[in-house]
Amino acid sequence: MQRLRDRDTGLASYTVVGPDGLPVEPVEMFLAHLQAMARSPNTIAGYAHDLRDFVEWLDQVGRDFRVLSLEELTGFFSWLARPVAARAPEVFVLPSAPPAIAPATLVRKRAALATFYRFHARRDASVPALLGASAGPRATGEFLPMLVHTRRARPGLETLSPIRIAAPRSAAVVLSDAQVARLVAACVRRRDRFLLILLDQTGLRSGEALGLRHADLRLRAGEVRVVPREGNVNAARVKGLKARVVPAGAVVFDAYADYMEMEYGALDSDWVFVNLFRPPVGAPMTAGAVAKLVVRLRQRTGIAAFTPHVLRHGYATRLLRAGVPVEVVAELLGHASTTTTSQIYSHLSVEDHRRALQSAGVLA
Repeated sequence: MQRLRDRDTGLASYTVVGPDGLPVEPVEMFLAHLQAMARSPNTIAGYAHDLRDFVEWLDQVGRDFRVLSLEELTGFFSWLARPVAARAPEVFVLPSAPPAIAPATLVRKRAALATFYRFHARRDASVPALLGASAGPRATGEFLPMLVHTRRARPGLETLSPIRIAAPRSAAVVLSDAQVARLVAACVRRRDRFLLILLDQTGLRSGEALGLRHADLRLRAGEVRVVPREGNVNAARVKGLKARVVPAGAVVFDAYADYMEMEYGALDSDWVFVNLFRPPVGAPMTAGAVAKLVVRLRQRTGIAAFTPHVLRHGYATRLLRAGVPVEVVAELLGHASTTTTSQIYSHLSVEDHRRALQSAGVLA
């Protein structure tokens, strides 16, 4: 997999190179389609990474993806579960050997491959839509079966696939108020302190925070506007390009004012989070800089579970604990549906029930 950058726009893109040193055309077409559909760079990178493994396996077995059967495709997932050193041809792995990758990773790779096949099945009727020929209400070829509209609420052929990989959903990690306070206190820079407070108090994704402009922070209205923008030079992006407005309290704007007065100063830039302590000064802060900040804060505080997304989980958990309807929480988080919110935070209802039983004296 190779990462490319457009000289004119500065935007990053990805490609998969085959054994001959040239881009793999079917994968290149699929990745170009994702880019045209305005998928995020991280999403495209993930698809490219997963399809790179598929291309490597196809080269080993000497097969074309267009003529694979579903039974043959099971060999790919068995190959994926091997340690990287054991993926060479003619290597036998004992059945008792544990899988080398987590079930959640296998689920992601399976979903990427299913989307790849559906894309090519729509373009070429001779390509089978493996791993889910009728996933969703849309047809994958020219033929429309009778009463196709009645299948929207019914399981598609994907449910009949022999390649079913289930990953247990773990409860969302949430930090305590004391842990969040330790992380904020461990920030040396006011910019970093404001970033943590913003994520904790609004539930924004780190990419959404890095894409903020000063006009998006409305002090008088007490709100933060999440505005989808394409072409950000730091690759910051609103997931799903879904705009929303998140109410924010005084603690957010106090931290913002402190950051602007003590560090930002007279710097002329539209971006809220910028480089101030290393060149290029004034350039928008990147995800790489946030990742380095996370490493430093983990070392200073000993809180190994800390990530920017954990602060988002904490925000949603507080809202649900306070009785805010799940529909409102989903809207504030920018989730596509309340189902996503309910699935991620399903453990809350169990804990709430336990607490209620303990309060009633039924459960010791």
